[in-house]
Amino acid sequence: MISIGKQSTIAKPHLHIMLNQVGIREGIRKFGEKGNDALLKELNQLHERNTLLPKKKEDMTYDKRKRALRYLMFLKEKRDGMIKVRGCADVNTLQKRTLARAPYCLKL
Repeated sequence: MISIGKQSTIAKPHLHIMLNQVGIREGIRKFGEKGNDALLKELNQLHERNTLLPKKKEDMTYDKRKRALRYLMFLKEKRDGMIKVRGCADVNTLQKRTLARAPYCLKL
């Protein structure tokens, strides 16, 4: 719950998540070797499950590079002191392409 001046108190459930997770660079600076180990563990898990296949930039055409989704990773320290890594695809670029092609498909 957050209260701003004399305004009513508003619950912000997503605020806890936003304030506790950090990006890769800041996470490695903050957590050091534990953060780096957690990051390598997550990348190894993705590699073993064949979810992400690495490709060289030079092997891709300009159009394929523009259409590729970015993969965002965040580090978070759990209550027990363990460092966890969360990864997700950045779908903002995908949504922009979808809207450009067929804006009438979305329900607002």
